[in-house]
Amino acid sequence: MYYRNEFIDGLKDKVAIDKDMYANIQAHNVSKMLASKKHWYKLFGVYWWAVKDALRKYVNNGAWYCGVQDDPLMKERAWHGGEFETMLAAMYYSNDRRVLSSGCSWYDKEGNEHSYTLFDPDAEC
Repeated sequence: MYYRNEFIDGLKDKVAIDKDMYANIQAHNVSKMLASKKHWYKLFGVYWWAVKDALRKYVNNGAWYCGVQDDPLMKERAWHGGEFETMLAAMYYSNDRRVLSSGCSWYDKEGNEHSYTLFDPDAEC
């Protein structure tokens, strides 16, 4: 599912931490989770590549989740106009879906359905 920007805008006011620090804090939280459960990267679905960018930027500890694998097309499709908004969508998605799936479908901004396979070779799982 791609969340429309209006939906994400409605979530912004509910964030209780500093919006400038949000991606940093969430990247550190995600890194702790992924350290013991590699396959949980799939919880982020289409947003995984944006989350991985935040992990590289804010954690950058040489762990597998800071690896070089990337998907620029999926990042572009899942972008909400800013790092805060995109990470907010990613965290909401991971809590909303709770599905560890490689094969997924999602709807873009225009409501078109797309299928994709989420696989990050850096995870080796």
